[in-house]
Amino acid sequence: MRLIDYYNYIATAAYILMGVAAVFLYLRGKKNDKKGLGDGVTGILFLLIMIIASVIRLYKLGEIPLGLQQDEASIGYDAYTLATYGIDRNGYHWPIYPITWGCGGGSPLLIYLNVISVSLFGPSIRNLRMIPAVCGILTVALFYAIIRITLEGRKFRNEIALLGAGFLSVCPWHVILSRWSLDCNIMPFNLMLAFWLFMLGVRKKSGFFYCLSSAAFAICMYSYGAATIVVPILLLVMCAYGLKIRTLTWKNVISAFVIFIVVFLPLLIFYAINYLGLPEIVTEHFAFNKFTAARTGEAFIALDSSFWSNAIGNLKSMLLAVTIGDEHHTIAHYYPGYASLYEFTFPITFIGLLICIKHVVTGKDKKGHLSCEYRMGLMLFLSAVIGSVVLDIVILPDINRLVMMFIPFIFFFVIGAGFILEHARMLFVAIAGLLLIGALSFTKDYFEDYSHYALSIYMPGYGDAVSRAYEVSGDTRMIRSTYEGLSSPFMLALYYTNYDPHKFYTTVEYKDPYAEFRIARSFGNFVFELPDNVTDEKYASDIFVVSSSELELFGDLSAYNVDDFGGYFVVYK
Repeated sequence: MRLIDYYNYIATAAYILMGVAAVFLYLRGKKNDKKGLGDGVTGILFLLIMIIASVIRLYKLGEIPLGLQQDEASIGYDAYTLATYGIDRNGYHWPIYPITWGCGGGSPLLIYLNVISVSLFGPSIRNLRMIPAVCGILTVALFYAIIRITLEGRKFRNEIALLGAGFLSVCPWHVILSRWSLDCNIMPFNLMLAFWLFMLGVRKKSGFFYCLSSAAFAICMYSYGAATIVVPILLLVMCAYGLKIRTLTWKNVISAFVIFIVVFLPLLIFYAINYLGLPEIVTEHFAFNKFTAARTGEAFIALDSSFWSNAIGNLKSMLLAVTIGDEHHTIAHYYPGYASLYEFTFPITFIGLLICIKHVVTGKDKKGHLSCEYRMGLMLFLSAVIGSVVLDIVILPDINRLVMMFIPFIFFFVIGAGFILEHARMLFVAIAGLLLIGALSFTKDYFEDYSHYALSIYMPGYGDAVSRAYEVSGDTRMIRSTYEGLSSPFMLALYYTNYDPHKFYTTVEYKDPYAEFRIARSFGNFVFELPDNVTDEKYASDIFVVSSSELELFGDLSAYNVDDFGGYFVVYK
């Protein structure tokens, strides 16, 4: 076992003991009578947290993780083609929803944000990852602001808000998510922006902010497919609760609903065309096009006799994800030894979850009735969990699809830690200290080891190799690529070579044009398979991109140029 594994056992035991001690002190009626932090000191500490969050998310952004994942390349390539040619890789002019792989797989918001990035700064891996990184930094600030509004007027508000911002700034799930470009990776920012605007509406009793929040929730629908289930459930629960406790009026709800529909309408039309059999709307200026395949079997569990056992398994996977981690989740968002929210935090998290449920249901604590801001703030995070649980029941387990669930559990953690602070200041300091030690260990391991750990999904070296092959060949000589250690190498070839989309969509041959994820066998002068005999004279003018284990196929390499790109080689006469 690694040192972090021993630490996880120790920290978990310590958190359990501290939780038990706080409950004992609560039952004994013991209170922490010391004053909380002043706003001035809090502001300085928050600035320090933001600097740490920024450094962790921006340092060597284009190099760690090393290489490029195929979905990143997909998003980046469509952004490049739209910015440069005004079409996506499938030849559609400014589509409302680029169909990318054929069934989606790259939601429109991040693609179009990257269109702006490419237009301003040009295509590069660093620039491709900059938007999730910046959104990740801003999410820390939004989460801090939401906690402060929720806890307004309550003792130790500053300490709890700082702990929340500090935890999110060094959270393994959020750090990893912020440093690569997948469509779901900006969802936490979009969701927290909507939460913040909603809480401003509650505090100011402002229908204007409720409408802004509704627009932000609608934008979430353009961020990731999972939002189409989670966000409507979240909003229904929130509206019902807000009307019940008379924080919201029917006027607020109806006006916000109208704004939501207006913002969501283009995507709603796209879904209607795809799922109601309506004809495509394709013009020279925009397109409501159709998917080439439905994304069902890859995403949803079957509605047969195995449904309930699968659903129970999904809930188990979700519970593991927010506690000790599920090693079956993709390594693009999971680092063994740290889980998504650190392996040792769950005892405090579940104390906070129980407190949130109790306060939402009863509407009061020992001091009397709770404020509307407090109750609605708690209900926001609980509603996100309710929506995520419903989603989790019907989908195949995937940490990406549960992206809207993790910040609520960080919120529950800080509420639990706040409960402990109310009764024992030193226990709260110990909680923060143990979290800091875990964060230092994670940061060290991430920057030293994560690229090696995630080698199989970011495929370092291949993109540079295929770019060099195209530089040598131009459009005249054939390029024959290996598939060893690669996923969808055609996508990396498109991104790294800035390939002309007109030449791509007019020449591409897919292995199965109606598969859920269309994979190209060839396009232009690229072929993504090696011949049986690479030394045959008919391939003498061809350029090969191969792995290190395939160099022996060429026999005597003295007759070839061999360019080494760290695991992948360009071989040509």
